[in-house]
Amino acid sequence: MKTLSISLIILSMLLYSCSDELLDIEPKDQLTDIFVWSSPENANLFLNDIYNNLNPGPVSSVWTALPSEISNDPLDNFSDNSVSGNLAGIPSYEAFTQGAYGPSIPIFNNHWRNMYQNIRKCNILIEKVTESDFPETDKKLMIAQGKFLRAYYYKWLIDLYGGVPIITKALDRVRDGEEIFQQRNTYEECIIFIQKECEEAATDLPLEVSGKNIGRATKGAAWALKGEMELYAGKWSDAAATNLKIMESGVYNLFPNYETLFYEENENNIEVIFDVQYAAEIKGVITERYWSPAQTTDGKGWQAVNPTQNLIDDYEFLDGKTEAEGSTFFDPKNPYNNRDKRFYASILYDGSEWKGGFIYSRIGVPNNRNEFGRPGATRTGYYLRKKLNPKIVPGTSSGQNSIVWRYAEILLNYAEAKNEVLETPDQSIYDAINKIRRRGDLPDLPTGLNKDQMRERIRRERRIELAFEGKRIFDIWRWKIAEDIFKQPLKAMKITESGGDLIYEKVNIDGGKVIFNPSKNYLMPIPETVIARNSKINQNPGY
Repeated sequence: MKTLSISLIILSMLLYSCSDELLDIEPKDQLTDIFVWSSPENANLFLNDIYNNLNPGPVSSVWTALPSEISNDPLDNFSDNSVSGNLAGIPSYEAFTQGAYGPSIPIFNNHWRNMYQNIRKCNILIEKVTESDFPETDKKLMIAQGKFLRAYYYKWLIDLYGGVPIITKALDRVRDGEEIFQQRNTYEECIIFIQKECEEAATDLPLEVSGKNIGRATKGAAWALKGEMELYAGKWSDAAATNLKIMESGVYNLFPNYETLFYEENENNIEVIFDVQYAAEIKGVITERYWSPAQTTDGKGWQAVNPTQNLIDDYEFLDGKTEAEGSTFFDPKNPYNNRDKRFYASILYDGSEWKGGFIYSRIGVPNNRNEFGRPGATRTGYYLRKKLNPKIVPGTSSGQNSIVWRYAEILLNYAEAKNEVLETPDQSIYDAINKIRRRGDLPDLPTGLNKDQMRERIRRERRIELAFEGKRIFDIWRWKIAEDIFKQPLKAMKITESGGDLIYEKVNIDGGKVIFNPSKNYLMPIPETVIARNSKINQNPGY
């Protein structure tokens, strides 16, 4: 749906010209309202505006002021998967790792406000279209999209803060007075709301879209949102059933190439269920600048995402085992050989070929800005490769979409939920996980795993498959393992040369000790500005 931004420009021009010409006839605000809801075509321009505000992640207090998954501080930097590069003013480094965030210093300072602004637009859309005399098919489709988008924005609040006020009508301070100030609903009430909202939306959404409608919500998107919310809430039976609907829909499958499925030339492929649409120059992204190594053959990057050794150690070798599990493929002199294909598609390690050259993080290579420990270079010995298109020059506007849900995640969601429902893993769980593993050229899971063993394998598979897609932070929160993970410093790889041989040494990341308080840090603090405006909002425990 690359036409969204253009549609918004047209909407602005029409509203401006109409109000200018008829200024003496009707007040500007009334004319705008009449114009927008005069036809399904105009109403769809309003709907496009809501789509245009879609956020792949919350907007943090970093200076780029972008949603996390297209910014210079994505959500994996708030987990054990990666750390930020040596950049000043980065919240994941200056606030998160030091435990220095709270109501007065929120990491996602404008997120609450932004989400409720979008929710209000959804409420307006639903109310106005419901009241309209549009054809019934148009009304149903627009209302269904409005409900999906409203659930989407609510989910981004619930994931970070827990229970939030559920508001389903467009409140107005003049008309509604004190009613605009509402207290928080419970987390359980919010989950039930999301479930209902998504099922109602799915009823009237199409199974597939094409042409100019690509990027709009489908049944699969509504089910994906619902299924992920159920998974996060531990509603195992519901999550398994919802994700199974997507699996049985016949619409989606795994894209053959894990590395290129994220590239602009392959966007909206068979694996993509829902993504945030971008278009170069019109509404572009410059993630190649933010995430690229400090030095490449075609420019310079900000190296804002440095994968940790902790993550690297979870990539299996071709026998299906890790170094810690005694893989026969592990060679301490060549630790990067014979790995899961997803490793090579996700990580730039010492000696990686990239853009017609090589990336070296080892110490001692002359004139090397990528050297581990050097100011402005990697803090871990690794750089990000996943989602970086080698055809894009750092700093160039790209139209690469940001995937929110894809089919591999549905398989993982189903497997995890189903495993929690059953006493012993059944074949459907093995089939879901093995389908993903085969794309990485890994052997199938060993048979005969018990429930606990399968749980650990699913969690590792999820970490690897969804690395750098903004999911890890919510996984370690809901599994309540962040407190254990962060007890020890995160690890890096220091590589030196001695007598012509490379020496690989796992060391602590400088600044890699995360201060995590389990009594409060499994949720983010609600910004104090929110509570100052609405005294009915109670703060999350511990803040």
